[in-house]
Amino acid sequence: MAPHRIHVAVLDTDVPCLPVYAKRGLYSSQFRVLLQAAAERINNNANVNLRNGPLGVHVTAFDAVGCSLPPLECLRTSPFSASETQNHGPFGPIDAILITGSISSSYDSDPWIKVLESYIQTVHSAFPNVKLFGSCFGHQLIAQALLSQHNSDDGTPNLTHHVEKSEKGFEMGIQPITLSESFTSHFPVFDGNSKPLRVQLIHGDIVVPTPIAKSLATASGVSEVPLPSPWMSIGKSAVCDIQGLYCPGRVLSYQGHFEFDSFSNRALCIEFARRASWPADVLASYIEQIERSKVPGSEDDDDSKVAAEAVLLFFAGEDGSQSSQVDQSQVPVGNKFASAPGFDILPGGYVASNGMLTPPIG
Repeated sequence: MAPHRIHVAVLDTDVPCLPVYAKRGLYSSQFRVLLQAAAERINNNANVNLRNGPLGVHVTAFDAVGCSLPPLECLRTSPFSASETQNHGPFGPIDAILITGSISSSYDSDPWIKVLESYIQTVHSAFPNVKLFGSCFGHQLIAQALLSQHNSDDGTPNLTHHVEKSEKGFEMGIQPITLSESFTSHFPVFDGNSKPLRVQLIHGDIVVPTPIAKSLATASGVSEVPLPSPWMSIGKSAVCDIQGLYCPGRVLSYQGHFEFDSFSNRALCIEFARRASWPADVLASYIEQIERSKVPGSEDDDDSKVAAEAVLLFFAGEDGSQSSQVDQSQVPVGNKFASAPGFDILPGGYVASNGMLTPPIG
C-alpha cells in the first residue's frame, strides 16, 4: 500500500532560545524531526494496525508571529482517501495544523495572537477535515479560541473554559500526569498503560473553567464544570487539572512538551530566569525538576516518544475517530472566505486584517 503522507503546517509562535536554536533550529524543524521519527516507529510496530497504509510526514513551517498563516485554499476539504490524487501541490493538501509553544500568553493583546485566534476559529468551523494540535501556548490558545467564545443553540454565550495565570505558579520539568482512560482508549500506542505520563513541562498559565461556568455549576449543584461534549481532558497533574484537550477527530492538545528534552527545557528555564530575575535557589529547584528525566550518556527517560506517536496517529485519523463527511456545499470557496473575522482572501494567499500576505505553498 502507498504511504499515507500527512501534510502538517507547523505555526511557529516563538523562536527557541539561542543554545537550542544553534543545536536544533526552529520549533517547526524540531517537530518535523520528531514526527518523522514517530512515523518510523509506528510503521515498525506490529501492534499498531494502520488502516490507510504506512505513515509519512511532510512539514511546512509558517511564521505566526509575522501573521504568515496557511492559505485556506491549501487546507484539506474532504476526508483522506488512499486513492486520492494530489491536487494541492507536490505535498498534497494540509491535513493538520500544529501550533507551537511560546513565551507569550494567549490572553496577551499582541495583534498576531488575535489574528491566530480568529484563524483557529475559522479552520475549526469551516474545515472539519483539518486536525488541530497545540503544544503549551498552542493548547491554551486553542482552548481560548474554541471554548471561551462558543454560542449555544439559542444564541446565548456558553463560556465554559478560558486561560488564566496559575495561582500555584510555574509547573516545571517532569511532573506525573495521570491520563484519562477515555483519552488513552483511542490510542493503541498507550497500550492500556495506566502509569503517569512523563513529559517536560514549563508553564505558568492554565486552562480552567470560566467564572460564569463555575457560578452556573454551583447554582446547579454540580461540583465540577464539564467540558462541552465530546471534548475531554487528556489527564491531570497535582497542580493542573487540564493537561491537554481532546475532541475526537478534530482537536488534540498537550500542556506539556513532547518536543522538549532536559537540554531544551533547561536552556529555556535559564532564559526565563534571566528575563524575570528569578532567585538562584528558585532556578536551581526548577532545574532539578527538569533533570529528573536525564540519563547520563543516553536519551532522557520520559514518555515523549509515545506522546509524539499519539499526535501522529491523531493527524492520520488513526485514533479511532473519523471526521464526519463534509457537505461540500457548506465549505467556503473563493471570495466566501472574505466573511472570516479579520481576514480577506486573495489569489495565492491569506491576508490578515493588517495586510500581511502569507506565501503560497508550492
